[in-house]
Amino acid sequence: MVMHPPYKCFFLLIQTYVLVLGGSHYIPTQSAIDSKSRNVAQSISATKTRDHGANEQGQNDADSFSMFSGRAFTSEKDIEELATLKEQIGDLQLKLREKDELLKSAENLRDQMNAANAKLDEMKHQVSEKDGSLKYTQQQLSDAKIKLADKQAALEKIHWEMMTSNKKVEKLQEELDSVQTDISTFTLLLEGLAKTDTAKYTDDYDTKPYIFSHVPDIDDMDEMECQKIEEARKAYIVAVAVCNEKQDEESVAAAANARLHLQSLLFKSKNFNL
Repeated sequence: MVMHPPYKCFFLLIQTYVLVLGGSHYIPTQSAIDSKSRNVAQSISATKTRDHGANEQGQNDADSFSMFSGRAFTSEKDIEELATLKEQIGDLQLKLREKDELLKSAENLRDQMNAANAKLDEMKHQVSEKDGSLKYTQQQLSDAKIKLADKQAALEKIHWEMMTSNKKVEKLQEELDSVQTDISTFTLLLEGLAKTDTAKYTDDYDTKPYIFSHVPDIDDMDEMECQKIEEARKAYIVAVAVCNEKQDEESVAAAANARLHLQSLLFKSKNFNL
């Protein structure tokens, strides 16, 4: 029967224990062997009629001696092989423990990697949320910039309109000053022509006296011309008062027309007297 190395080693170990512990009961001594050999020789010569079984018994004893001698001889080799196997088993167990430690380290490293990957995924999720919030904030900022630009354009338009209005106001003020100057001038002319008290018409205009060297004589004008001039003067004073109250283009134009009408009457009467 062919035995595998592990079973062979086990069988050899059992044989070794048997030979070491109880081999003295089975292995005969040298004197016993010699005595038995002499007895066998004497028995052969004295009892030739002994059956074949006695010879076979002696042969079996010799075979048993050879077998036990061989077992005793091979037990030392088995012990060496067993020691070698034990040493190899110890090395294998040491390597197995090392591999177990490496496996545990690998498992710990795997757990750490899984935890790191989970943390990385969480950080990626947070970064994604922050990116979305940043894009939303940038969109709001862009909208705010557009609204600010619109308001800036509206403000510039209002500023331009205000400057234009200021220029118009300055122009109207200049025209009003010119009208007031003309009012003062014609008021003095009318005072010289009519020789009446017209102070109540000139107190509201902050006028300064202006003297003309050529004032037409009232005696040289007829009554109809004086009436026309008086009516034109009153109409002009009313137009100037309306212009001071409203301060618009229409009232200024009306005051200017009244002034031209009064001026034409005065110049006409002056040329007539000259």
